[in-house]
This record gives sequence, structure tokens and C-alpha cells, in this order.
Amino acid sequence: MNYVRKFLQRSSAQALLGLRCSLGAVFCLAGFYKISDPIGFHGDLLAYDLSLPDSVSRLIAVAFPSLELICGVGLIIGFWRESVALLALIMSTIFVLILAQAMARGLDLNCGCFGTARGHWFDLPSIALIRAFIMLWASFWLYRRKSQPL
Repeated sequence: MNYVRKFLQRSSAQALLGLRCSLGAVFCLAGFYKISDPIGFHGDLLAYDLSLPDSVSRLIAVAFPSLELICGVGLIIGFWRESVALLALIMSTIFVLILAQAMARGLDLNCGCFGTARGHWFDLPSIALIRAFIMLWASFWLYRRKSQPL
């Protein structure tokens, strides 16, 4: 029985590490692509028609990708696990809400998730919303398990 328990604990820890690194990689890629083209990302933000002042949307276009990159690196290396897990959960929730409202309003846009360089089926709002829900699930799971040592 002791061997089974150890095996399950080790398997759970490995799955958690894999989930953390996968989610971290997605955040890193998304942040990197947006950082490389802040003007394009700003244009993608404007397409969501959120009625934000221009100064706020410009600030988001510059600051948010850096936050994504920091979150991704933090997830991958396991730095400040509790804080980074919460940050990932908050950002994933924002992604779901923003994409869902755009789809509900029937907006035809490039999601902007990975910058403007993509521009094909991967950036369709419906695909992006599915991806955002998966990220939300993963970040919620990591947040719930934030105290488990790895």
C-alpha cells in the first residue's frame, strides 16, 4: 500500500509540474509575441470595443504582455508559486470574460492572444475562447494545489 501511495504522489507531482510548465509556456509565448509588436496588440485591443480611454488601452498594450511573460517564467521555474498561480488565474479569467463578451456581441476580430503575426484559424475568437477556458481550468487547478511542493 505504501508503494502505491508513493507512486500516486509522484505521478501527481509530475502531472502538476507538466501542467505548470505548459501553462507557463503559453503565457511566455503570448507575452513575447505581444511585446514584439505593441502597436499591433494595441490595434487588437481596440477591436474589442471596450470603451476604454486611449491612455488606458495603450498602458494595457505595453504593460500586460510583460505581466504575461513574468507570469509564464514564474510558472515554469516555480518562483513565488502562490502569487503566480493567483496571477495566472486572474489573467485567465480576464481572457475568458473579454473573449466571451466579444463573441456575444458578434465582433469579428483577431483575438490578439499571440500578437498580430498569427492571423489564421488559431486566432478565431471561438478557438481562443476554448483555449482561454483550458487556461482558466489549468490556472484554477494550479491555484488550488499551490502549496504542493515540487
